[in-house]
Amino acid sequence: MEKMATDEVWPTDEVEAAKESLYKYLADYVPERWVYTKHAIMGPAGKLLGIIAASKFGENVDSYVGYIANIHDQQSKKHLTLEGMNNLKEAVSRLIQLRKRSSERAFLKMLNSVDYGVYYMKIKEIGEKSEAKKAGGENQ
Repeated sequence: MEKMATDEVWPTDEVEAAKESLYKYLADYVPERWVYTKHAIMGPAGKLLGIIAASKFGENVDSYVGYIANIHDQQSKKHLTLEGMNNLKEAVSRLIQLRKRSSERAFLKMLNSVDYGVYYMKIKEIGEKSEAKKAGGENQ
């Protein structure tokens, strides 16, 4: 298929790196109570993607990180660690760089990919923990 002038190259490595950083950040997020909805599983990461899509703080990485850190502290039983903060900052920086180099339409597709990619990784992790718990219970 021929490439049209409006086609953009999908920055796969950068999108994957943003997913990985956000997923690592979520290791610090322990909700007050477990509910298995997408919104609950994504926690502040889902909120982050929404405010980046809306360009709430423009290109100010620290404002996004501070906003999400505040939400994290209000909603999580576990405090945000320095490593978690660094992963969050890395994800925000990558997403802002992608926004600068992409059309609005392409960027929103990338955000969607990050959103569902992180969600999939969290669901997989929850499933694996559940299976391990079941297997451990059978041996007792």
